[in-house]
This record gives sequence, structure tokens and C-alpha cells, in this order.
Amino acid sequence: MTAVRAGIGLLAAANRGTALLAGIALLLMMLAGAADVIMTNLDLLGLASRPIPSTTEFMATMMVVVVFLGLALAQQRRVHIRITLSRLAGPRLERPLEIFRHALHGLFYGLIAWFGWSVAAHSAATGEFAAGLINFPVWPARLILAIGATGMALQCLADIAGVFDTRFRMPDTGDAVPWPES
Repeated sequence: MTAVRAGIGLLAAANRGTALLAGIALLLMMLAGAADVIMTNLDLLGLASRPIPSTTEFMATMMVVVVFLGLALAQQRRVHIRITLSRLAGPRLERPLEIFRHALHGLFYGLIAWFGWSVAAHSAATGEFAAGLINFPVWPARLILAIGATGMALQCLADIAGVFDTRFRMPDTGDAVPWPES
């Protein structure tokens, strides 16, 4: 049991770490976007306008980082948008529906991870890049997608275990604002 709790704690720490990286990527996106807009519109001030090369490719990569590295922490904290069917079905079906929901999410993200790892490996092996003024490598975005989807699939497995035994539930920091009951 101690090894399982240690694994759950490790997964929670990994979720926080990847979400931190997602936040840093969002900050970098904001800075790069603002800098590109300013550099592109310098002609309004009578200066030579010089857009930053490969900003679009950088933003696309950072978007993948922001979305996929934040997924598992949002799942851990239960802040994804969801429809609670158990209220409609009754308390007797609450647990089976929760298991079904986590299993379906786990399967979905597991398939994304499986495909993502194979595409990332191929992309890294072939040196795939987006052609432009500066050749921008594509494999980091594909690798991040695979890492994020794998984290989400693992989180879904932990959530399934948490339905059966509360000792397997992930630690929740309580940062999320609960949805008001109606």
C-alpha cells in the first residue's frame, strides 16, 4: 500500500510540474506575441518594421505545451467541464457511471498517447521541421502531446482506483472553486 501511495504522490507531483511548464509556456506565448505585434507595427512610429521570424511556429508549439501539459492536473483537481449524469440516474448508478467516465477518458487519452509516441518517434528520427524563414523543429510539440496524453491516461487510472478505495484518491489542494449546487 505504501508503494501505491508513493506512486500516487509521484503522479501528483508530476501533474504539478507539467502544469508549471504549461504556465511558463503561456507566459512565453504572451511575450512572443506581444513582441511580434510591436516589431511588426514599428512603421507606425516611423521605424522599420521587423516581424520576428517563426513566431507562428513557436506559438503553435507552445499551444500544444499549454493544452496537453495542463490536462492531468485539471483532471486531478476535478476542474474539467463535466456533466454529472449520476444526479439524473440516481445514487445507485453514481459509482458505475464514474468508473465508466474515467475508463472512457483513460481509453481516449491512452489512444492519443499511443499514437502520439509513435508519431513523435518518427518525427524525431526524420528530423521533421516546419519550413519557414527559420526551420522550426516539429518533434518537440509531438513529444509534448505524447507526454501530456500519457499523464492524463495515468491520472484516469488513478481516478478509477480512487473510486474503489479512497486511499488511492489523489491529493486535492482545494484550489478549485466548486460548482454551485442548484
